[in-house]
This record gives sequence, structure tokens and C-alpha cells, in this order.
Amino acid sequence: LQIIPQIENADGRWLLAGFTVTLLYVLFQSGMYVSSFASIAIRLKWVDSIELFLKRNFLSIFLPAGGVSALAYTPSQLRKRNFNKTQIHQASGLYAFAGLFTAFLVGFPIVILFALSSNQHLKSEWIGLVLVVCILAGIVWVARSLRQKGKLYDYLGKKIPSAVPLIDELFAANVNNKKYAGSILFSTGVEFTGMFHIYIAMLALGFTASFPVAAIAYMVSVLLMITSPFLRGLGAVELSLVYILELYGYSTVQALSITVLYRVFEFWLPMVF
Repeated sequence: LQIIPQIENADGRWLLAGFTVTLLYVLFQSGMYVSSFASIAIRLKWVDSIELFLKRNFLSIFLPAGGVSALAYTPSQLRKRNFNKTQIHQASGLYAFAGLFTAFLVGFPIVILFALSSNQHLKSEWIGLVLVVCILAGIVWVARSLRQKGKLYDYLGKKIPSAVPLIDELFAANVNNKKYAGSILFSTGVEFTGMFHIYIAMLALGFTASFPVAAIAYMVSVLLMITSPFLRGLGAVELSLVYILELYGYSTVQALSITVLYRVFEFWLPMVF
């Protein structure tokens, strides 16, 4: 009863700004696909990349470990482009790695500069960052071992001989680092759109707006989305955001209002799209 009037009285100009940032979020996510495909010498049209992101994003909400499992889906429009499945999986893997890499790249300095220096309660966020680092290190080790035909390659060759041709094909692509850097840049843009979504929600509702607090709250939500196996952190993200905002002086009603509006921008609108 208290939250709904807060949102109904939100500043329309800031709501429009939040909607615009959501469109940028979709374009940045789609740009990650364009650059990831380009890095293995495949031209993916922006229209196709937008469709690819939106459909995979929708599926990821309902699939277990959706952030990963949804990468196996390819829209019919993309299948008509005559890309082979191996190329699509290669580019999808590069897309996923870029997202994880920038979660650490952006999250690490934020935790260092803001969270640890201003609030002792957020030291537990190290656990999330360490988990992301472990995932990244594991991905790099697996990729290197399979590409260079190391111990993991030999082990899989003995246990699952039929998988060897698929592994060879999957890691045959030469990645153009310059073009792949574009995916990293787009992914960094995705992180900042999330921070601005929370900041805009604060402004739209007429509360005291703090970009550092918005950045910390966003990174906490990202770490939970990465580690949450179901519904892309639905529920857990909301509770954590309210907790973080309350630590920084927002009332429960204010924190809930900001969280609901942020999730409209970041979660519900892309799902509707």
C-alpha cells in the first residue's frame, strides 16, 4: 500500500530516462553477440543479434542455470543464415565469458573503493567475487587444456572418444582479439546501464540519489544472478537490494520502491520485449 503510491508519483521524465537506458541495455547485450561472432570471422546482423539476446534472455528465466543453458538455443531466423552449430556455440561461449569477465572487472574496484571503505557489512561480497574469479579461472583452464590437447583432453578422449571430433571442431576457431575487445566494451556498458537503472530509480522516486550506493547494490545483484541457479535470481536479488539500500540509510519502503522500479527496467521490460 505504501510502495504503489510512491511508484505512481514517480517523475515521468526519469521513467522515460530509465526506459531509454533499458533500450541501451538491449543494444549493448546485442552488441556483445555481434562482436563475439565477428571475432571468429562471422558477420551477425544487429537485427538477428537483438532477437538472439531477447529470446535467450526470456528462456534463461525459466531454465535451470538459465544463464548458461539458454545459450544452447538458436532462433529459427538465425538458423536460416546457414551458420553451423559449432560456430554459434563458439561465439556464444565468447559472449558468456565476456559477461563474467566484466562482472569481475567492474565489480572488483567497486568493492575495493566503495563497499569495503564505507560499510563493514559488505565484506562478504568478497565471497561472490572470489566465486566469479574461480569460474573464470576454471573456464580458462578448461579451454586451454582442450585447445592445447592437455590432460583434460586426453582424459575425455579415453572416457568419451566420440566427443573428441566435437572438441576439436569447437576449439578450431582463431579468435580475433581486437574484435573480441568490442564484446568486452559492450559488456562493460551493460554493467553501467545496470548501475544507472538503480540511480535513475532513486531520482524518479524523489529520494536522495547516490551513484556509489547504486553501483554497490547493482554489483551485489549481479553476483547473485550469476550464482543463482533459478529464475535469474528472482526474489534473492530483490531481498539483497533492499538489504544493501537499508544499510545506506534508505527506509524499508524507499528501498523496496527503488528495487521494484529497478527490476521493472532491468528484468521485466526485457522479458516483455
